Formats: sequence, C-alpha cells, structure tokens
Amino acid sequence: MGDSLTVWLVGAGLAVLFPAVAAAWGIRIGRAGWRAWVCYEIARVHRSLLVSVEHVGVCTIPEEGPAIIVSNHTSPVDPILLWARHFTAFRRPHLRVIGYLTAREYFELPGFVNWVCRAMECIPVDRNGRDMQSVRQALERLKQGRLLGLFPEGRLNAESPDERLLAGDTGVAWLALKAAVPVIPIFIQSAPRSGSMVWVFFRRARVRLIYGQPLDLSAWRGRRSSPELLAEVTDHIMSSLAQLGGIGYTPCARPPAQSA
Repeated sequence: MGDSLTVWLVGAGLAVLFPAVAAAWGIRIGRAGWRAWVCYEIARVHRSLLVSVEHVGVCTIPEEGPAIIVSNHTSPVDPILLWARHFTAFRRPHLRVIGYLTAREYFELPGFVNWVCRAMECIPVDRNGRDMQSVRQALERLKQGRLLGLFPEGRLNAESPDERLLAGDTGVAWLALKAAVPVIPIFIQSAPRSGSMVWVFFRRARVRLIYGQPLDLSAWRGRRSSPELLAEVTDHIMSSLAQLGGIGYTPCARPPAQSA
C-alpha cells in the first residue's frame, strides 16, 4: 500500500511539474520569482479552461524599464486578464510582475488571496484616498524600473461599464508626472461579470484586450503641479482609454474658481 501511494504521489508530482518545466523553456521566470510563476501557471489554466483572450493590436507593455499600465475596471478578473501573455511582443519572453494598488483589506484576508497579493507584489492602499504611504511606495517602485498597474476609476464600474468610464483619480496623473514614465492604456472588453466576487472567476467569457500606444504627457511635464493640472492630465489619460473602447468618459471634477 505504501509503495503504491508513493508511486501515485510521484506520478502526480511529475504530471504537474513537467508542463511547467516545459513551458519554462519558452518563457523565462526571470526576476519575477517562483511565486509569480505559480500565479502565472494558475492564470494559464484559468485562461485555457474558461476565458478566451483576443489581443487587438501589438502589446505595448515594455520588455524592460518602468511603466504605468492603466485600464478600465469592470471585473475582479481584470488583473489576470491584463497579465495574460503580457510578454507577447518581448524579444525574449519572460515574466514581468505588474504590481497593483490593492485595497488593504485583501492583505488582511487569510490564505490564498493574501498569498497572491504578496506574490504579485501588490501595494496595499486605504480606500479613503489619502494614503500617501502607498503613493510613495508606488513611486519608488517605478524608480526601480518596475511595472505599476492602476485602475484609475478606483472601483468596479457597475454603473455604466459599456457606455462611460467613471471619473479618474488624479493620483494617476501625479504618479505619471512625478515618475516621468510611460503611461500605457489597455482597454478590457467583455470581461466576465457577476454579483459574486468568487464565482466570477468561474464564468466563461470571450475577452478582448485593446492596446494603446504610450501616452505623450510632455506638454504637462515641468509645469507647477496644481489640482487643475492634475485634473487635466487625468482627463487626457481617461479619454485616451475610453477611445480605445469606443465609449465615453466622465471628466474629473474641477476645484471651484477663486473669486477675485
């Protein structure tokens, strides 16, 4: 009985290990580390079983160096979808981690969710919008030449996901101008949706990722930062993202004009 169990365990281990090793010949783990590789394998199985992803245009995520990836947000599955074959245009395909600003409460959950957040180097952030520590951490990550993922709408767009983006958070403009890194818009179309934060991962879907070119923010760099400037840059980012998906966007609220 013991020998049979040993053989079964070895066979099961090899069945899991061999596909990963075989895939590793074509896709290098690189500096992403083994935890990111485990996450990628889980995402790969998810895509093969449940989600078909069509790439529209050439993937503009850079092979090296920092960048901010901005996307619309209609599904909890969005980060996985954006990571789907992010290396398609790389000369030497390898995994790059896209660290997202993630609500702090996900880091407080026990078990798998907490592990994934840390494996993918997510940055915990308070939902009150005044968490400067997370902003500084995001800026430092960009200075280190890494990728940062942002959903500027700040929450799932359940109001008008197929018609209009929610107003963007001006933090994306502040980070882009301060770090002086490329901002890459990617529109996610037809992501799976559900009232359940769990079962949505088990819904079948045919998704399109529409890639935009890095945005040129040179017209705003070097100018004194102000609420008006940040709102203007944020609207430029959001309108560029909306154009990819063929929908509208909600402009940022402007501060009230000062009376003379």
